Amino acid sequence: MVPEKHFHDELAEVNDMLLGMSSLVLEIFDDAVESVLTDNPEQARNVIDERGRVDSLEVAIEERCLALIALHQPVAIDLRMIITAINIIRDLERIDDISIDICQDALGLHELKDKPDTLFDLPALARVSGDMVHDAVRAFVKRDAAWARRVCERDDEADDLERKIYRDIIAYAEKNPAQVGACVHLLTIARAPERIGDHSTNIGEMVVYLMTAKIIKHHHDEEAGEGLQSA
Repeated sequence: MVPEKHFHDELAEVNDMLLGMSSLVLEIFDDAVESVLTDNPEQARNVIDERGRVDSLEVAIEERCLALIALHQPVAIDLRMIITAINIIRDLERIDDISIDICQDALGLHELKDKPDTLFDLPALARVSGDMVHDAVRAFVKRDAAWARRVCERDDEADDLERKIYRDIIAYAEKNPAQVGACVHLLTIARAPERIGDHSTNIGEMVVYLMTAKIIKHHHDEEAGEGLQSA
């Protein structure tokens, strides 16, 4: 049997790979957002042209995780950690796909001559979503359920910002009908960071379950339902 220390050394390497993947995903997301904020089509095209880097990391990490299971046959929390890592990299890969979508809309927005001279609260929403990704992965690596819960709690903040941006863009479009095309792109772009926040929340929920065996998924929805019933 392979010594337990060797197994945990290999698991630590998986953590390092996952951190590297999350850093790359955040870098790509930052570049995608910046391509919108600075109206930089070249930056958007660069992100699109270099797609595939995250996919390669996803495959490499999943292969390493499956090898750990096959070679060491872990049980209990060790097995749950590996399965959680596999699920996390899938969420990270989807975040990368969303960043590519942002760049596609950035290119479409750039082509339009008549567009708003404001980006509403998009920069603030992007910051919240990026922080959620960073903190969710940190919570897994540190095995910190409390930190993971805080990530989940920030999902409401991202949702509220997205709804505010939506209302503001719709109101702007009604007053500036010539810019409706640009507003459609901005609405799609605004939806992207909120979706990224949802994936970060997924990761946070998985970490809470990993460390506490408690399922907190849909917890906020349940609380809202209880409030309606008592009203």
